[in-house]
Amino acid sequence: MPFINITHSGCKLTEEQKLQLFQQTTKLMKDVMHKKEELTSVRIDCYEGSHWAIGSIPMNNSSYSVIYMDIKVTEGTNTAEEKSEMIKQSILMLKEIIGPLAEASYVVIDEVVGDSWGYDGLTQLARTQSIQVQTG
Repeated sequence: MPFINITHSGCKLTEEQKLQLFQQTTKLMKDVMHKKEELTSVRIDCYEGSHWAIGSIPMNNSSYSVIYMDIKVTEGTNTAEEKSEMIKQSILMLKEIIGPLAEASYVVIDEVVGDSWGYDGLTQLARTQSIQVQTG
């Protein structure tokens, strides 16, 4: 049940670029992180360049986009290698769809404890325990 928030400077993404980000991010989560497509949620936020600075310099006149991609997954469900590959592939995907990125563009993978988040009214911990009882 991953949740991915892509925050972008500039607010100049086309509808086609947004669709590509939704599709490609979901595909990476499936292929690299082994997450279910039907439970992968992707949100795109944007801020004008004047609301984002790198090294104290506002990005409103920059030829580069700035990205902060925050990926939330349940703690312990991915290896260090999978997370490393996801970060690498995410930056490549973002550059391909959006274009040049500032070097200080980040992909962060947050591992959330299973009792601290969930969907459809159940925490991930409760969902795991329920599956273990059913198969136990």
